[in-house]
Amino acid sequence: MSRPILFFVIFITLLSCDKKENSVTDVQVLFEKVDSIQINYLGSPTVHDLDPLSQRVVFMEHSLSDSGHEIFIADFDGNILSSFIKDGDTRDTYGHIMAPLAIDGENSFMAYSFNGFIHYDFDGNLISRVKIVDFFNPGGRILGMGYGMEKWEGKYFYVNRGSKNADYGDKDFFDEYHTMYLLDPSTGIRESIIPFPENSLFMKGNFFFSRAWEPVFHISESKLYIVFGLEPVIYIYENQAPFNLISSIPIELPDYHYFKGSEKYNNEDVRFFGHRVTSGKISNIKYVDNYFVLSYFPGFDAADTEMSISTNTGPDFWNAMRKKYTTRIAILDSQGKVLNDFVPEGLSETSMKVKNGELWMMGKPNGEVELDYFQLFKVGLTTKGP
Repeated sequence: MSRPILFFVIFITLLSCDKKENSVTDVQVLFEKVDSIQINYLGSPTVHDLDPLSQRVVFMEHSLSDSGHEIFIADFDGNILSSFIKDGDTRDTYGHIMAPLAIDGENSFMAYSFNGFIHYDFDGNLISRVKIVDFFNPGGRILGMGYGMEKWEGKYFYVNRGSKNADYGDKDFFDEYHTMYLLDPSTGIRESIIPFPENSLFMKGNFFFSRAWEPVFHISESKLYIVFGLEPVIYIYENQAPFNLISSIPIELPDYHYFKGSEKYNNEDVRFFGHRVTSGKISNIKYVDNYFVLSYFPGFDAADTEMSISTNTGPDFWNAMRKKYTTRIAILDSQGKVLNDFVPEGLSETSMKVKNGELWMMGKPNGEVELDYFQLFKVGLTTKGP
């Protein structure tokens, strides 16, 4: 494992106007890179999981290939220990994974897939397979270190990504929808949990574009923290059945512009579905050292949102928007007050993952230079100010 002799603090330089600077307190909480892993690899890796106890990293190469998507196992010293393919036409194939692969033991990982909950050892040998009860094709997937399942007492919390046949224009959709699953790999049962709270934005009778509500979450020793997509509220639940709602914390992110719903559902109207691109949305939440750490896209302001639906917009407009609006990190105290808001240097904002009480993030590659390695960073929080 690479342990830099000189630890360095990412001094948070707010890359925005004075209005955004005045929205945070005098006491700042900063990111500190306290450890790193460098894995020599040339390609387009997607890290699925890491584990400080077994000192293993699972990543995949998802580039198009006739031979399938390759799985790699590496250690914290950066050595690639094994690689294999499990989505081909083999007896132990997972078929199609529905979530990032999850390290679940000292020498094993699990695939939550079309073919069931499948456990492999780190050499790619099949350990066990349990078919999913009442399987149906989900509405999609997101793979990457910040979007994985979270293990709790032998089961896994994960997002309900819905069905390809879901009718988001049904007026009763939000009344009946459960936002998450509790997965049991030993039985194959997926228990639907966490309906929308009664006071949620999504229970106001309006319609939203698909995935506007998709939750991000973090589980601690006693609580389950959830943010429902674009809604700027942290909901706090018990982490045991029946997962009762304990409290909620409205949050005020700097210059956060989000879609508040429409009275009509029209997925063919750019003024409706265009908010998928322009709306603010929270993409990750972690609770570390009594602080909430969120990654979020701030969303277009009203003028840019209106311009985005114009027929006159072209590549120059969208290139300008990509530079103007970037995914950010907000650090909040336990009451929801923003203590800092910034774009982290050299870190992928959405990749935050807590394992064994440690916060880890992917290094953000330099888009101008192709590297023959990638990095993971253990990140600590430190304070500065009166």
